[in-house]
Amino acid sequence: MKLTPQQQLALDHPGNLLLKACPGSGKTRTIVAKLVNEVERLRGTPFTAACITYTNAAVSEIDARVAAHLMPDDEINYVVATIHSFCLHHILRPFASRVPGFVGAMKVLTADREEFTAIADQAAEMVGRYDLQFEDYAKFGGIGLDAGGNFIGSALEDDMIRLAAPHFLKIAARRGFIDFATILYHSFCLLRDDPEVARSVATKFQSFLVDEFQDTTEIQVEILRIIHKQGRSRFFLVGDPAQSIFGFAGAKPELINPFADEIGAKRDLSLSWNFRSSKPIVEQAERLFPRMPAMTSEGKNKVCTEPAHFVSTNRTFDAIVEDFLPTVERMSLPLGRSAVLAKSWNELYPIARKLREFGVKVVGPGARPYKRSRLFAALAEQLSAAASDGHLYNIRLVERAVFNAIQDMSGQSRFDVFSYSGRRTMVGLLREARLLAAQLDGVAWLKAMAGETGRILVRDQWIPAAHQRDCLASVDEMVSDMRHNKIDVENLSIEDLGMFASPDKALRLMTIHEAKGREFAAVAIVGVREGWMPHYKARTVEALKAERRVFYVAITRAEQLLMYIYQHDAYGNPPSRFLGQGGVQII
Repeated sequence: MKLTPQQQLALDHPGNLLLKACPGSGKTRTIVAKLVNEVERLRGTPFTAACITYTNAAVSEIDARVAAHLMPDDEINYVVATIHSFCLHHILRPFASRVPGFVGAMKVLTADREEFTAIADQAAEMVGRYDLQFEDYAKFGGIGLDAGGNFIGSALEDDMIRLAAPHFLKIAARRGFIDFATILYHSFCLLRDDPEVARSVATKFQSFLVDEFQDTTEIQVEILRIIHKQGRSRFFLVGDPAQSIFGFAGAKPELINPFADEIGAKRDLSLSWNFRSSKPIVEQAERLFPRMPAMTSEGKNKVCTEPAHFVSTNRTFDAIVEDFLPTVERMSLPLGRSAVLAKSWNELYPIARKLREFGVKVVGPGARPYKRSRLFAALAEQLSAAASDGHLYNIRLVERAVFNAIQDMSGQSRFDVFSYSGRRTMVGLLREARLLAAQLDGVAWLKAMAGETGRILVRDQWIPAAHQRDCLASVDEMVSDMRHNKIDVENLSIEDLGMFASPDKALRLMTIHEAKGREFAAVAIVGVREGWMPHYKARTVEALKAERRVFYVAITRAEQLLMYIYQHDAYGNPPSRFLGQGGVQII
């Protein structure tokens, strides 16, 4: 694996390290190289290296890239997971009997589950609220707990959420669910109160590679601190304070340096070469957050001279179809690698609807015609993408979807899905997906594939026979959702289903927070007006810095084309101050 001199220095450091990395600096490549080295060091031993990252998308990317450099049997020596998944599967569930009231088979309450909305509604009703909006549900998803068991995140910022949060956690537990906040808190308590658990975890995991360390919360740092005190694990921490945008979930970038000092980590190495963005885009970012050493454009896009664009319009939709998409076409950029970013879903829903009506393929809010939480939905998308993409498809994505489906059906975490026996099952599923695709299409294929999936999972002893028809029942729910959303079900194609797993032919619409860690050939940022970016409630210096970081993350997602779209509003709010002399200086 070829590395830059900066990346190689980080890789070669033998002790604890805090590496500060600018956007597009190849930090993922550096983490992958470090993890591969750790696995090679641990091969043949019972010990493991843990790579902790922030999102499931990052988990899938790192996992796939690491697997390409290792042998199948090496999977026993490394784990790639989010902090919540790591704590659930390697701390909480293995020691479930030591946690009062916790049942190991409890399901994780994610925001895309249908039960999440029902639990949030019930909790809100208990404090006198009966009219929850989309943003309210998002705030319930941001509930966190600190090391003292006190609520943090959105529960501190919204009076209704603060009052309803205790009810939310209790209702979830009664219904057999465990939420993200409780996963971390129970894990911390186990490590803090039971020395045997702390020793066991630290002994097994001799290396911790932590990505996006700037978004670490206090309780996450406490978990790492306890593990470090066992004196058996090394730490490779990678982050960028300028990209810390999850303060609403309790992230505290000010924790970075003190923890690094406490564990004796080297702090003077950095990655300042940006391999993602063109020189004009890097210059925009540097004006917003100057670095030392300065971030420079070093990748293939450094020859691109397309300047950043500012568009003033009466309707954001008009600017997208009349300015952004034509520029994407003029520059011969792929539509599937183009994105419209906004601070919230509320801005994107009407845009997505109008774009679909206009004939533009869109992946974003409201684009998926069924509930994402349907049991077979994620696996169906991966299998349909595999049937469409053939040999170009990555089997690791199917493995993860199967792992999650098995967990939903049986409540069991079958990590052996990622072993040789699991790979045989994956090959069987992919073979059936392609054979059926040669005979059927759309919903007919979906139903047949659901039936075959249940049969294969029972045959290979991944699920009990009682669950064989669960996937088929889930398809009925998906079809019902599609009819409710007025989708032409009869003309739905396999390619349509696979678009969400392999969306290379559709325009991406997403929030800036969701876009974190991603990159696009073309980016349009909407909602760039005072009162919204920054928000009118951001009055303190720290609040304005946090808003500035969100804007910075949006800018640095772009590779070749960056467009700011300002829509005039009824209140006469001018363009964002971040666009002016104190910011990127485009107006």
